Amino acid sequence: MILPMRILFDYQAFEMQPIGGVSRSYAALIARLREEDDCVCKVGVKESNNVHLKEYGLAEGVKPLHYTHDKWFGGRKKFKGQRTLVRKVMEACGHDNDCLDINQEYCVHLLKRQQFDIFEPTFYDPYFLPYLKNKPFVLTVHDMIPEILHVDEPQAILKKRLCPLAAHIHVPSQNTKDDLIRIMNIPAERVTVIPHGAPAVPPRRNPLFDFPYLLYVGTRWSYKNFNLFVDECAIAIAKQPDLHVVCTGQPFQKEEEKMLADYGLTDQFIHYYATEEGLQALYQNAVAFVYPSAYEGFGMPILEAFVCGCPVMLNNAGCFPEVGGDAAIYFDISRKGDLAEQILEFLNASTEIRENLISKGYARAKLFSWGKSAALLTEQYKDLV
Repeated sequence: MILPMRILFDYQAFEMQPIGGVSRSYAALIARLREEDDCVCKVGVKESNNVHLKEYGLAEGVKPLHYTHDKWFGGRKKFKGQRTLVRKVMEACGHDNDCLDINQEYCVHLLKRQQFDIFEPTFYDPYFLPYLKNKPFVLTVHDMIPEILHVDEPQAILKKRLCPLAAHIHVPSQNTKDDLIRIMNIPAERVTVIPHGAPAVPPRRNPLFDFPYLLYVGTRWSYKNFNLFVDECAIAIAKQPDLHVVCTGQPFQKEEEKMLADYGLTDQFIHYYATEEGLQALYQNAVAFVYPSAYEGFGMPILEAFVCGCPVMLNNAGCFPEVGGDAAIYFDISRKGDLAEQILEFLNASTEIRENLISKGYARAKLFSWGKSAALLTEQYKDLV
């Protein structure tokens, strides 16, 4: 009798993200792996506010997170140097100081017990290295954003340390694999592409707005090209004044509000904090979902839009053509007026053209499933045991 492989996942993604693509991808994948006869998965989490643990049935025994770094400073207000200060305090306390991180303490306990065959950290903190002994660890590199865009992020340093030590590395797209090999000189045979899976097709939701709108989903960090997106929308809205833009994620910052006011777009740009059902309604009733980002590791919102029957417009860069295929409209965000031209052309397109694009999106989404991802991952695990 062949015993199932025992895979231990740690807490990192589920502690740092209440909601987000990294933790969601892990939760979906772990839930699917648990359905396999040859895998037994353990998640080293004691406390978490992550919604995806509940969404995928992984939250049994997990309590709400009673402590976050923000509480050190009396709230969630950010200030210059906060990230550095947090790191210094953590270093001063040491990884073995249990008062700061119950999840890390729990994972160290599980590592010391050695009742696993393969360990998979869900982010890049190398705290686990002294406790592995001879057990292999598999690392997922979600993207190469800090390295490509030269963003000052500690994760780039940690990633550079862990990648050479990992028994194997997984990435969500061929584009990310190519970048990893080129930047870190990792041999190609040590990296496997395991794409994310598409969510299930949701039921039809009632519209939340009674005007035509473009949908912008997620954060608005600099590499997301939000400012360039606003500039392009200003051109399109000048010719189609009834067009609006709905943005999810965090409320607009003062600088963004000023930018929108300077463009005369304060009333056209609407922030909407969406639940999962609300986000589905936004996708289902949008003119199009627009993704102007300069770089992503995969781009889960693309698949979310596809399964919701939402036309997709993508910046022609990075992994986007790899994920979107022929089911998206592509633009060059760096070429002024290109996105605006594509928006206006699509607004005036026939119903047949729109429905054809939506059909291609449904078909494209079917190529991505967590079942396929879990099967690829299981085969890779088998090579290491």
